Amino acid sequence: MKKIGVIGAGTMGFGISFYFAIHGISTHVIDVSDDVIETAKEKFKAYYQMFKEHQYPLQMSESDASAYLSFSTNLKDLSNADFIIESATENLILKQEIFKKLDAIAKPDAILASNTSSLKLTDIAIHVDNHRSSLLLTHFFNPAQIVPLIELLALDETAPHIVDEVKTFFESINKTPIIIKREVPGLAANRIQVALAREALSLLEDGIVSKEDLEKTLYDGPGFRFSASGLLKIIDFGGLDVWSVVLQNLQKEIESGQREYSTIKNLVEEQSLGVKTGKGFFEYPGKGFDAYVLQRDTELLKHLISTHY
Repeated sequence: MKKIGVIGAGTMGFGISFYFAIHGISTHVIDVSDDVIETAKEKFKAYYQMFKEHQYPLQMSESDASAYLSFSTNLKDLSNADFIIESATENLILKQEIFKKLDAIAKPDAILASNTSSLKLTDIAIHVDNHRSSLLLTHFFNPAQIVPLIELLALDETAPHIVDEVKTFFESINKTPIIIKREVPGLAANRIQVALAREALSLLEDGIVSKEDLEKTLYDGPGFRFSASGLLKIIDFGGLDVWSVVLQNLQKEIESGQREYSTIKNLVEEQSLGVKTGKGFFEYPGKGFDAYVLQRDTELLKHLISTHY
């Protein structure tokens, strides 16, 4: 894993490539837009300073780290990469075309991966022939330069040693890779998030709790405990006998169907789309999207450092 390629210099591609670069891994980023590339270069400076300010254990200076990162608009520049991660727009036809081209230009032992969060790897790789045994899904979480979790999914044809190699590589740079054993929509973490959102939005729309108290409920309740352990250990500490009764009593009561949440539908119709428009469930005045993202990422970085370093 001495040379890594990343396709896409946007939000996810930037985060992935930034993390590799500050860990001393030569990374080349491809994007069709020169403007997006220039934005990524500026973001590198801002995030390096953030990491330095909050005492993340950086291995080198900003100039040395930035030397590990390069950009271009030509996919053929990845022909010598050991590991290529596609992080383009969630468009199946686009991703299929990218992987078809990668299959032709990548060196024979290159590992090809997609960072897709909603599409099936089997569909994306439909035109891949030469690299069938070295295909993976490597799903990072936004912001990828901070959140440790990476979901790994292999195809039936993927060689077992490829999965082991990629898992070991991510562990060596302090990421937390998990193995998804079977291809299902949403993989693991997003399915859990959607289940949580379904119940939370139901409580809000059914008038059980205000949006302000809903935030407090998650932040200072389950979220507070999740910062120290996963769900199964929480069940272990609560007692499986207790949880067995709780599940029996509450499963029939919680939201388990499919419904359109009018709260979100109405906000979308009025173009209140969240931080990027200045208003969603809450208002975000004045600072602009990028400033709010930096504020969020600063809090996440402080949490990462306090829990992992």
